[in-house]
This record gives sequence, C-alpha cells and structure tokens, in this order.
Amino acid sequence: MKKKLTDEEFFDALTHLLLTEGIKGLTVGEIAARMHCSRRRLYDIAQTKEEIFCAVVQRFFDSLLEQGEALIHSEKDLTTALAVYLSVGVHAASRIGVQFLKDVEDSAVARGIFDHYQHARTMRMSQLIDEGVRQGVFTPCHGLVMSEVMLGAALRLRRPAFLAQANLTIEDAFQEFYRILLGGLLTDSAASHTAKSGKRAVRTGVRRVAEKKDTDYDEVGTMLMAAWNRE
Repeated sequence: MKKKLTDEEFFDALTHLLLTEGIKGLTVGEIAARMHCSRRRLYDIAQTKEEIFCAVVQRFFDSLLEQGEALIHSEKDLTTALAVYLSVGVHAASRIGVQFLKDVEDSAVARGIFDHYQHARTMRMSQLIDEGVRQGVFTPCHGLVMSEVMLGAALRLRRPAFLAQANLTIEDAFQEFYRILLGGLLTDSAASHTAKSGKRAVRTGVRRVAEKKDTDYDEVGTMLMAAWNRE
C-alpha cells in the first residue's frame, strides 16, 4: 500500500477491508494499523466506529446505484440494459462477506441504508419492466407489483440465517433469483433474439463499465445471459 493514498483510494481500501471482514471484530486502532494510517484520518470520516462503518456502507451502496444508472444509459437494447443492471447487484454481492452482512443487519442505521438501496434498485427495475412490457419485450405484468416481489425477495434472501440454512452465499442467492426472474419475464421472441445476440451485447456493455471502474463484469453478465438462452 502506498504511504499516502488519495481520499478516494483510501475509502476504496477501507471499503474492501470492511466488506471482507466487517466491523464488529475490529477496533479503530486495528483498522488504522491495517490501513497504515492514523486514527485521526479515520475519525475525519466519522466520530465513532459504527459511524465510520455506516459511512462506508452508504458510499458503497450509493456507488452501486450510480454504476447501475451508467449501465442503463449506455445500452439501447432494453433486455440487455436490464441484464447488466442486475449484474451490478450480483457482482456487489460477490464482494460482501458474511461478517459484513451480519454487521449491517445488527446496525439499525446500516440496515436502513441497505433497505433504501434495495428499494431504489427495485423501483428502477420496475420502470424498466413497465417499458419492456410496452415494447412487447417482456411478458405482460405490472412493474410495481414486480418491484414489490423483488424487494420482498431481496430483503429475505440477504438474511444471514437464510443463507446459512440454504448453504448459499448472498451472490449465489441473488444469481438464482435473477435467473428465475429473467426466465419468466422474457417473451419467446425476445428470448430467441437474446440467444443469438444478447450475450455479446451484455459483454460489450459491462466491459465499458469495467474499463472505467477496474471491475470485471464480463463473467457476471455471461451468467445472467445464460438464463435467457433457449436450447
């Protein structure tokens, strides 16, 4: 690690640490040692350990909403836009460790941030679904109803107790949910079209963001597109 990180680099490194290990088992002094920084730099973020954690949670989920919007606006094809939007959530889930998830659920503030993020994502997906229905790309359904179904599923799938019972990571759980969701939404004609060209379109779209964010969405996009292919 460089001696002096920029504020953005520092926050990225701190986010990675807390996503991986959570906050409960770490003191501010231990975090400072791991980050090779002074305690003061951490306290510049917030005044307590929990507030530092919540600031990281807020920034992490806000950045995911921004990435999702960037992907939507970069795609003209609606089915591809929905797939890459979902891929942001799947990739994010792959970065979340078990302890981080538990610590979020144990904090009323952090849990509220996570709730808001999931609500915002499902409302955005409902808009995409309504537009897809209007275009005849998706099976006729009510976007707001679908958003409530997705939000309810998302809130329950993320629970540590459920994930332990199902023997799944949060990434596995959301990947399975989105596979079923996409398989049920697409009309036959859209599925046929996607089977021919969708995979390439997803890879192109997510690669644009990967190049800017230094994040590899290619594999995630491929897995999501597999749900659309018809043998």
